[in-house]
Amino acid sequence: MLVRRHDVAFLLIPRFSMIALFSALEPLRVANRFAEDIFSWRFVSMDGEGVAASNGIPVSVSSGLEGVGKPDLLVVCSSYEHEIGMVQPVLNEIRRAARNGSLLAAVDTGAFLLAEAGVLNGYRATCHWETLPAFRETYPNIDVAETTYVLDRGRMTASGGANALDMMLDWLAALEGEALAAKVADTLVHTRHLNHPGEARIPAGSRYRVSEPRVVAAIRLMEAHIEDVLTMRDIAVGAGASERHLERLFRAHLSVTPKTFYSQLRLERAERLLTYSRMSVRDVALACGYSSLALFSRAFKARFGRAPSLIRQPATS
Repeated sequence: MLVRRHDVAFLLIPRFSMIALFSALEPLRVANRFAEDIFSWRFVSMDGEGVAASNGIPVSVSSGLEGVGKPDLLVVCSSYEHEIGMVQPVLNEIRRAARNGSLLAAVDTGAFLLAEAGVLNGYRATCHWETLPAFRETYPNIDVAETTYVLDRGRMTASGGANALDMMLDWLAALEGEALAAKVADTLVHTRHLNHPGEARIPAGSRYRVSEPRVVAAIRLMEAHIEDVLTMRDIAVGAGASERHLERLFRAHLSVTPKTFYSQLRLERAERLLTYSRMSVRDVALACGYSSLALFSRAFKARFGRAPSLIRQPATS
């Protein structure tokens, strides 16, 4: 019987996430143990030179962009500095792969490159949770999902880290059957929820190590209302507590008042928007619930030690 082989090309952008790359690659390696080497893969870079991951470890490649060819699957891998890859040769190669019928995938911030190339318009997609607000603001024609991974027709995106493993296992199941995907997951000692991506970010209670349900409910409300800022009374009512009681709970569990915590969330969102989007400082201020640019600038500088207008510039020593 003729075995259908699948060629996978990984496009590595400098400072890509090593864990995301290996999470996408290892299911292919393990699948080959059980399915007659049905996968082949190769690494390519922008210039044909080796690429260092965000942890500093260099990875050798087989070619530059000219060697991408016509893979069955092209996986774009980037992380902290995806802007390096947002240049015409890379975007053109992504568009060419789309025209040739390649399945396109991205891990971590790689979705930005697919989006910039215009191949995610009308698709559902995700990326790293830190960049989701900027991604949504920058690319309004994409259905942004706050999940760990998304498979939508000829596009696959994973939010980063080990989530690429689940993305690839679901693709493997669709390609070669659930039995093989289950065997691969078992070999990798990985428990997966079949075709059910989780939230893109660790739940608030786990992130802040808080089990008090009223505090968790309040945090969720705050995170859902960064632009349309709620009053403390609205948050307290939504969390099922009085304002005074909610303040006591926040002080007891987080050593901060709800008002201060809410302000920090909004400013952290602002910092991420300034870092990962092209929005103006004024638009970022509005997106984070500040009607006054001066008030936003003062609050931002007090929190981060730099004016928001300087956040996109390298810090001086």
